[in-house]
Amino acid sequence: RLNEQASKKILKKRSELIADIPNFGVTTFVNHPQVSELLGEEDEEALHYLTRVEITEFKDIKSGYRIDFYFNENPYFKNKVLSKEFHLNESGDPSLKSTEIKWKSGQTQNKASSKRQHEEPESFFTWFTDHSDAGADELGEVIKDDIWPNPLQ
Repeated sequence: RLNEQASKKILKKRSELIADIPNFGVTTFVNHPQVSELLGEEDEEALHYLTRVEITEFKDIKSGYRIDFYFNENPYFKNKVLSKEFHLNESGDPSLKSTEIKWKSGQTQNKASSKRQHEEPESFFTWFTDHSDAGADELGEVIKDDIWPNPLQ
């Protein structure tokens, strides 16, 4: 089994190689059956600007992890990085926090945060603002456990 330092080095190199492949991120998400269900046309267009995805597991994996999405300059939002964090507190209760997406004016997605609680996320980007059920964030689990370890699958 690789030690943590060697593993980080390999993942860093993988990220660098992936960054040179045009549309790798959007292709990965569009071709994943669970994720593609969430992708509307605008989501796909915005994901063309995705350069890499990184997962950071906190010291104790039981305490959570963070998913970072890195984007090039794009016509949809001002953020260069969008993150979502998953935490378990000492009593085992889950919680979420995420980057506020700074939508550029005229983008319809800036209405995403107004969705009602307990609905399925209506788009990939509403997933960032959906904190309604921290214990059942299936998309986060799919990205961490399925897409991140083997994006070519």
